[in-house]
Amino acid sequence: MVNKSAQFKNMIKNISQVPEDIIREEEKLTAASPFRQKFHIEPKSGFLNDPNGFSFFNGKYHLFYQWTPLAFKQDPPIWHHGWYHLASSDLINWEDMGPAIESDTELDKHGTYSGSAIVIDDKLFCIYTGNTWTNTQTDDWQRLPYQVGAWMDENNQFKKIDNPLIIDTFADCTGHFRDPKIWKHANDYYAILGAQRKDLTGTAKIIKSEGNDLTKWEKYGELKTNEDNFGYMWECPDYFELNGQGVLLFSPQGLSPKDDYYQNVYQTGYFIGELLNYETLDFKHGQFHELDAGFDFYASQTMEAPDGRRIMIAWFGISEIDYPTTKYHYSGCLTIPRELIVENHQLLQQPIKELEDLRKNEMRTDIIIDSETEIRTSEKITQELDFNIDLSSADSFILDLRANQDNTKHTRLIIDRLAQSCLLSRKESGVAFAEKYGTERRRKIKFEGSLHVHIFIDVSSIEIFIGKGEVVFSARIFPDDSQTKIFAQSIGGKSHVTGKIWDL
Repeated sequence: MVNKSAQFKNMIKNISQVPEDIIREEEKLTAASPFRQKFHIEPKSGFLNDPNGFSFFNGKYHLFYQWTPLAFKQDPPIWHHGWYHLASSDLINWEDMGPAIESDTELDKHGTYSGSAIVIDDKLFCIYTGNTWTNTQTDDWQRLPYQVGAWMDENNQFKKIDNPLIIDTFADCTGHFRDPKIWKHANDYYAILGAQRKDLTGTAKIIKSEGNDLTKWEKYGELKTNEDNFGYMWECPDYFELNGQGVLLFSPQGLSPKDDYYQNVYQTGYFIGELLNYETLDFKHGQFHELDAGFDFYASQTMEAPDGRRIMIAWFGISEIDYPTTKYHYSGCLTIPRELIVENHQLLQQPIKELEDLRKNEMRTDIIIDSETEIRTSEKITQELDFNIDLSSADSFILDLRANQDNTKHTRLIIDRLAQSCLLSRKESGVAFAEKYGTERRRKIKFEGSLHVHIFIDVSSIEIFIGKGEVVFSARIFPDDSQTKIFAQSIGGKSHVTGKIWDL
């Protein structure tokens, strides 16, 4: 049993209560890390996890993330948790807006958990889970969640709603009830939340508010899916409609590995099917698909951009993994934003077009690959690769990224034409971590002789989009400064690589 009394003893309500020298000391240590990203969102110190409140308001994109800035501070240990706020006009360059919602009321005193946001008239309405624990005389701590509302005005100032929107959870659920994702349908507002039933199975529940008041909500019901026993908890659900289809993203916990699937600690994926029946809450859908085939992807959240695109961002990490950055008192970053597209009952992911503004020093590649060949680049660490790989005359193709001079260190992508599969290995990527969860990830993909591969390489991460984006691999990697080269090899015949490389 966790000693809650000890855990809560050193909690603070606002980061402003922490002496400035302690904050600067942590930020200085984090800044010294050799793994700091160039174009991904990271915390200045501490722990970053779920993206929250992703929205477009007052002419800018707004993005918040779960924030525990002193998570790795040991002497003295200080626990503080909240939302951190960023704003952007282009989804690429982010303005630091500072702390947003903190754990400073009785409704959220033990954690300002995940939530979402929606524009109502001239304000941004935020809804999130306030985590609290109640104690009994027998020291039996019980989780009591509240769903909490807050308004952000045009000056980015927050005011919390005094009374909870929803108290406790549904009668058939445990205290695990959180992460409301809000949307509007007809004249009413709905929010979907992850939950755990008392039989320890995961599900999603829906709450509803009529009109624009947003202070009065009701427990509306359970989302009726085809899966009654699919993991023990569903986190971060997100329902939206795209191209005439209903889509539910969520992060089920407790799935057992099966063949090449469900290999991570926890998974994130989707159901896609018919539009939600708002009267019965029936959602008729197909099978569960993992959103990302890589190692580090969780807690996705989407928003609708002003031009109608559905944009997704996710935590580029997973709980219970000790990343090499913790040595520098920080952990976690967010993925690049991705556009979601529904095609043939499948969810495709593509890098947002705004990322093109990061490109510098274009280099063209047109090369026949047989034995191991170095692909000429500027050898900058942060790069974008946009390749078409024709292996119609070969059995398979190997692409080694962030490689050293003799190619003994690398992050390896293998495209197997005969097996119709792709494999990503970080076995030799650099600093080893999380090896008990495996060092390879594989996915089947149908293709003829050629395959499009679009890759984004940052200092300590790689994101690979294959085909139209039906397969995506995201992985944190921790190479050293000597790993700046790219090698390719064709097996069982020659391959032809054409495309472009940019520094980022």
